[in-house]
Formats: sequence, C-alpha cells, structure tokens
Amino acid sequence: MPLANAHPAVRTRVQGAVDEYEAGETPEAIVARDADKLECLVQAVEYREQGYSLTQNWIDTSLASRKTPSAKALANAALSMSSLDWQKNFLPS
Repeated sequence: MPLANAHPAVRTRVQGAVDEYEAGETPEAIVARDADKLECLVQAVEYREQGYSLTQNWIDTSLASRKTPSAKALANAALSMSSLDWQKNFLPS
C-alpha cells in the first residue's frame, strides 16, 4: 500500500521520521545515516573485490560522511579485511 493511501496519522509519523533523518540533527538520525553509509561502504568493498574498478569514489564518499566514533571504527575494520572475513566477524551466523 503506498504511503499516500495510508491513514493521515501514519503518513504524518512516517513523514516526521523522514524529515528527522534528512535533517540529520538528532542522535538517532546521525546513527541511522552512519548505518546507511556503512552499508554502502561494505557493498562497495564487495564490488571492488569482484573486480569492479569504479568503486573508489563510492568508498571515499562513504568514508567521508561518517560521524560517530563507532561508524569510523567499523568502516576502518571493513577496509582492513575481506568482505568474507567481515561477514564471519560481524554478521550473525
């Protein structure tokens, strides 16, 4: 069901969450954005390992946008190991 067809109260709450994320001012929004950028970074590293040569800009922009110390540490870990090692160490089995 498209959001436009949702109950007005639901639309308002969802739009509020989107606005909060896009403003990037609350701790929750900052962490959510860091999580998105970490996902992009891990994906770019996987693509690079598969031979795609045009991933460096994607990696650089993902790295540059991190805000929290934990996102910075996780990004450094992602760059210091293969994506398979990353999965073994950080994803539940």
